[in-house]
Amino acid sequence: MRLRPLHALVAIAFALVVAGCAAAPEETGSVPATAGLAPADAIAFVTLVTDESSEQWENADRLLALFPDARSELVDSIRTELAQEDLSWTNDVAPALGDELVVVVTADQKPVVLLQPESDERLQALMAKSDEPLAKGIVDDWTVLAETQADIDSYRAALGRGTLESVRSFEDAMTGLPAEALVRGWVDLKALSSELTSVLAQPARGDLGVDWLAAALAAEEDGVHLSLGVRTPDDNGSSYDPELVDRVPADAVAALSFGGTQGVLDRVEGTVDVGEISKVLQDTVGVSLDGLLDALSGEGLLYVRKGGSEAPEVTLVLAPPDADKAFDTVDHVVRKLALQSGEEVRTRTESGRTINELTVEGFTLAYEKLDDGKVIVTTGPGGIADFLGDGPKLVDSDAFRAAAERVDLGERTRGFAYVDIDGLVPLIESIAGPEALPAEARDVLKTLDSFILEGSGDGPTTELDGFVRVTR
Repeated sequence: MRLRPLHALVAIAFALVVAGCAAAPEETGSVPATAGLAPADAIAFVTLVTDESSEQWENADRLLALFPDARSELVDSIRTELAQEDLSWTNDVAPALGDELVVVVTADQKPVVLLQPESDERLQALMAKSDEPLAKGIVDDWTVLAETQADIDSYRAALGRGTLESVRSFEDAMTGLPAEALVRGWVDLKALSSELTSVLAQPARGDLGVDWLAAALAAEEDGVHLSLGVRTPDDNGSSYDPELVDRVPADAVAALSFGGTQGVLDRVEGTVDVGEISKVLQDTVGVSLDGLLDALSGEGLLYVRKGGSEAPEVTLVLAPPDADKAFDTVDHVVRKLALQSGEEVRTRTESGRTINELTVEGFTLAYEKLDDGKVIVTTGPGGIADFLGDGPKLVDSDAFRAAAERVDLGERTRGFAYVDIDGLVPLIESIAGPEALPAEARDVLKTLDSFILEGSGDGPTTELDGFVRVTR
């Protein structure tokens, strides 16, 4: 193994999860039983199971079978790497790993791997292949592997002071993850804040303002489910009723729904020079950062669909607290663009409404303040009429409804993004030409039906649920 031995073992296990050779079923709302193997002050915990007979593995294998070329290439690369060390998954690795593999990172940032091998002889043989020696021990019928014996001794001592299963923050994180997953993990970001801020060159706060991050990846019959949870105690968050999406035309291939932006600004003020950003905006587009945030502070929606020409139609709809102020901000930006390009903002009447338009080098931007207090900006000649019209809508399409159901998109949300993946193919080809996508990429996109990522939660904890749906 060319990597450091402990890291190589974990890397192989994760690669096999992606290849459909591993699974880790867990019940929703429960703390994994293996959390008792992690000290209470551990800074990271990951669990996955290398049980080839599990339902999760069968789901993953079935999904990957829809992409035979990609699956074959991935599996072959893993087999090749193992063969270079005179190893095979079936005869050497699987019996050495057993049914589940647990990775714990202790408070002193030492990785520890725990497993229950079917064959201790196979494990010993696998360890012998390592370029560097590994220390080995036993804890509660689990085999412990670490880089040194001192790391195992320190790990045992930490276990004696309490385990992660009794830590409230860990319990909260695990209850937000889905039922049955290929892999589940948790990281104490608060404990790592000082080092992370140093790496990210963020000197102002001394911490990232994030307590923990949890994640799970699950294979389901019709797609892949990704779940993330994050706790930010300084941000109470806010949810809203996504009303604007009800008006999006059915042929939209992407949509982004968002709420207010003030919370985002509050979170970055300590680490970013907001004043400098505001100055750049003022010099570039003629509006202040506060003015821009006011326009975006209510519900907003951005969506894309195939336009009448080569360029796609992009539409932004805002429902701000002060529609007049938001419209003035948009109007100011467009008129500054008109001044810079030497063009003129013109008006036209459509169904009794006055629409403002700017055309620059054949590209037209239309905008209007609607009677119901919304502001709309679009690059399509029929963008405003189609948004207001009674034609087919995205929320009624089978693809969107199926995706929304998989992440429980309801009456309240913290925001969501949706992409009609197979619908992107004609859009991309209309922009870049029929040869823009390689045949392999085109086949993959046609097999993938849709993607959705939705944010939810109350107070300081936010849950992000994503689902990639495949066409079988």
